[in-house]
This record gives sequence, C-alpha cells and structure tokens, in this order.
Amino acid sequence: MSTTEYRWNQTQAAADYDTAAPVIHPQYLTVQEEVLAALPFAADQPFRLVDVGGGSGRLVERVLEEFPQATAMVMDQSEPFLGVAQQRLARFGTRASFVKQRLQDDWPAAVGPVDAAVSSSAIHHLEPTEKQQLFAKIFATLTGGGVFINGDEHRPASDADYLALLEQWGQHMEAAHASGAIPESFGAVIDAWKKRNIAEFGRPRKSGDDCLETSETQVGYLRAAGFDPVEVTWSRDLWAVFVARKP
Repeated sequence: MSTTEYRWNQTQAAADYDTAAPVIHPQYLTVQEEVLAALPFAADQPFRLVDVGGGSGRLVERVLEEFPQATAMVMDQSEPFLGVAQQRLARFGTRASFVKQRLQDDWPAAVGPVDAAVSSSAIHHLEPTEKQQLFAKIFATLTGGGVFINGDEHRPASDADYLALLEQWGQHMEAAHASGAIPESFGAVIDAWKKRNIAEFGRPRKSGDDCLETSETQVGYLRAAGFDPVEVTWSRDLWAVFVARKP
C-alpha cells in the first residue's frame, strides 16, 4: 500500500481515531496495561524503547510516565499520527523521539539498538510474509536480553468463531458511534471496516487490511525469528499480548 492510499494519512481521521481509540477497541486499555506490566524493568531503571507503529503516542506516554529514566521512540508511517504524538509527548522533552517509517521499510538503522520494542494494534495490518520480516528486524534491533511485547489482534482457528467475534465488534462500534462516544465523522471508517471484514469475510487480504492470524501462528513466527522464550501472557476475544525475549 502506498503512503498516499494509507487511510491514517488524513489528519481528521488520525485525530478522530486518537480521541476514540479506547472506545473503538473494547480491550484497548487492558492491552496497554498488560504490555506495561510485561516490561521487565524496575521503575527507576534506564532503558531505550521503540513503539513499532506507535501512532499517536498513547502507549509511549504511559511508558515514559511509569519509567522516568526511560527514553522512547514512536515509529509510524503516518505524519498526522506523528504530529499528534509530538504534541502529546512534548512535555517529556528529549526523552521522546519520532521517526517516520513504514513497518515494511528498512528502519533498524534509523532506530538504532533498543532494550525493548512494543507495539499495539498495528502489526495485524501486515501480510504473513511482512510479519515475519518485521519480527526479524525487531530481533536484530534489540540488544541481548531485550524484549518485544506485542498487544495485537489475532483470530481463532474457526471461521465461524472469527466471524462471530468480528460481528460482535462491529455492533460495539456501531452502538458507540450512535451514542456519540465515537466521533460522528468516524462513521465512514466504521462502514469501511465492516465492508472489508464482515461483508467481504473470507476474501483474500492484502497488506493494510486486517490480516489476522492465530496466536499459535504468530508464536511460530516469533520463534523462527530467534526469540526464545515466547509467551502469550494474556488473551481475550480478538486481542492477545505476546512477550518474546531475545537470548
């Protein structure tokens, strides 16, 4: 997908998503809590972290609040999202940095060595081969003993179960939109999501779509990249948290 086609390159869409993200994703805040809890650092320990596909900087904000000696980078391909992140994280000064890169790009040199990598609801947009390539890049970027924590969407093995969970999520977003909890302008995004994921269920997916895979498949990708151990530390409905360590 080209950057001009990328839906989050629209400023209003990025702003609306940032406002409504904790409502759009039923497990949004819980996933963040689980990611933070999995970071293996003391509160006063210095470390360097990158949020891969970090969007508007919500997760990095919480990292920098809870770990006052940490520094963190938001990496994302969306200029509007990075603009929101820069405003949100301005109070942290040089502890926060930003880089505009696609997950598919050759970004490790721009990021440099890190002790931890995190991601939240981003990597599921990659095709299987792209996921595997990304996990290899993250592994190479981490220092020895580093950790990668991914809070993301996954699918059950059964198509029937998967479709039922998608329909449940769609109903949740429609109800939140009707109540005003999700901005009115986000309606077109919800309609497009329903078309791609429910009306066209079972059709081939391309990069940028919701390319969900089972948690077992993703654990296999992480192990193939060199991570050991790899654990699913939390899972509910379409969301899971993967914790992978670099030996």
